Amino acid sequence: MSTRLLLFTLLALTAVTRAADQPNIIFILADDLGIGDLGCYGQEKIKTPHIDRIAAEGMRFTQFYSGNTVCAPSRCALLTGKHMGHAAIRNNLQRAPKGTPDAEGQQPMPADTVTVAQLLKKVGYTTGIIGKWGLGMPDDASAPSDFGFDYYYGYLCQGVAHSYYPPYLWRNGAKETLAGNPQRIPGLGSKIEPGGQTYSHDLMAADSLRWVRENKDKPFFLYLAFTIPHLSLQVPEEALAEYREKKWPETPYDGLKHYAAQPTPKAAYAAMISRMDGDVGRLMALLKELALEKNTIVFFSSDNGAVFPLSGTDPEFFRSTAGLRGYKQDLYEGGIRAPFLARWPGHIAAGAVSDHAGAFWDMLPTLCELAGAPVPPGTDGISIVPTLLARGPQRRHDFLYWEYHSAGSAQAVRLMGDDAGGDWKAVRLGVKKNPDAPIQLFHLKSDPAESKDVAAEHPDIVARVKEIMAHEHTPSAVAAWNF
Repeated sequence: MSTRLLLFTLLALTAVTRAADQPNIIFILADDLGIGDLGCYGQEKIKTPHIDRIAAEGMRFTQFYSGNTVCAPSRCALLTGKHMGHAAIRNNLQRAPKGTPDAEGQQPMPADTVTVAQLLKKVGYTTGIIGKWGLGMPDDASAPSDFGFDYYYGYLCQGVAHSYYPPYLWRNGAKETLAGNPQRIPGLGSKIEPGGQTYSHDLMAADSLRWVRENKDKPFFLYLAFTIPHLSLQVPEEALAEYREKKWPETPYDGLKHYAAQPTPKAAYAAMISRMDGDVGRLMALLKELALEKNTIVFFSSDNGAVFPLSGTDPEFFRSTAGLRGYKQDLYEGGIRAPFLARWPGHIAAGAVSDHAGAFWDMLPTLCELAGAPVPPGTDGISIVPTLLARGPQRRHDFLYWEYHSAGSAQAVRLMGDDAGGDWKAVRLGVKKNPDAPIQLFHLKSDPAESKDVAAEHPDIVARVKEIMAHEHTPSAVAAWNF
């Protein structure tokens, strides 16, 4: 055998061995699901047995955070490994004025943005996204296929995703009309009709099963971005019936232009979450059927905290924030602390609970390490593989940083470890009007509900937070995202 042939053979064998070591990766992302909306985090009214099983057979994190407090920037942080001071997308922003024919879609990502899908694809993964994108449109060269996804199906626009009965969904650059649904584009200035014939969530859940079956023989990355329980509150009657029977006190919601009417909003909210839970269960059953369980790591999380009382939702009734302060669009804990679960039989210990403080920007280095892909420079994340697999020391963040660019703009910092004198959380509001606005400071260990501002008692901690806020915010090409 020649030296060249021997070298080629060895390289080929190495590649096969490496591929065998690469786990399939499924990241399931709920939309506006509060940390208290799952049974494994204390929910008592809504049934979520299949998602709870991920926690029981894997690891549940108690101090994990979303990328932001609203959809698009949180998803950007998840895919790019960058926090809100560095991310390409830092707020929800329509790409055109509402009401115009080309209003569908949000601010596109720059062409040089690097995503985890691109990085995994380079080391042999087949990549797919099913669900909601929210990061641009095909004619902006900012569709999923422009950033490493071999396949996509679902909503590209967050506004259209306000309805579960949209006129169409996108599949690989083409619109597919949904039979029997209203044909007006919802969420872009037109009133959402309460029903239709084709429930979008069911199509996306079924497509995820088909996609896994078709790609079972090679390493794959599936980003399953469900839209439940994001408004509107819509669900087929067979799912609603179970919770209507509970006869909870209901205040019918009559509907606004962005959301559909719903006579039993509490029952609908619970039924939507349980319907998603059932589809998670079907996906887990498929992994077992295909003998993929032991070679597939499944993550579950939410893009931000529970929505504030709106369109019939009642987060206090369900205790959706688990007693934490704030909701979606807040940088208090209720707006950004997320449910975060991971399951990988034989690798992640069953029933494990971690208080490691991490955030969505940790996902890029984590998934890259799992897949054997190099991590590009300039990311803000830290791989949590040592925590997941209980091997070696886990690096920890000195701090986590967020920005939110609506309602006057806000900044938040979470400090960790003994160097900070404890677990501190700082929030500054009204930054757009006053960059030197006062900083609120809370000690999360003793005050997880952020009820007592102790900034006056700890000027040294406030000074450190102020330095972090000044340093971590870098200029954005979008003027509205600069202070």
